[in-house]
Amino acid sequence: MTPRSTLSIRVVAAAALLALAISGLAERQPAYLTPEVSLVSLIANPDKFDGKYIRIMGVAYFDSKGSINAICLTREDKRRANGRNAIFLYFSPSIKNADKLNDKYVLAQGIFRAADRGHLSSFAASLDEVDRVEEITVNVK
Repeated sequence: MTPRSTLSIRVVAAAALLALAISGLAERQPAYLTPEVSLVSLIANPDKFDGKYIRIMGVAYFDSKGSINAICLTREDKRRANGRNAIFLYFSPSIKNADKLNDKYVLAQGIFRAADRGHLSSFAASLDEVDRVEEITVNVK
């Protein structure tokens, strides 16, 4: 191999690594910069948020045995399995024991997919690569 071809290979490899790093940064943001979007806005205007890394909040419907992980608009929507008012979640491998948050008010962060309607295509849309799920405490006076 000539010195020139070795340099070319290094330049191409460096460019590929840089492109991968930039594409990963474009989707993910620090938690404090992640836009919070209401479920009503997502359901009404799904194309506006398609492919964007967002935060949503709602009532957790987490059942790993039944392969159902979703955020519902209300508890009544959860009880009645009203998928039209829910967003299906695809957890990243870092999310463990989410079932313990079932029926709690939670937040979730991931990449919104307008066309992917989740399990049995019965949800309004989906949140992919969900890397944050936690309970939210609501104080009402």
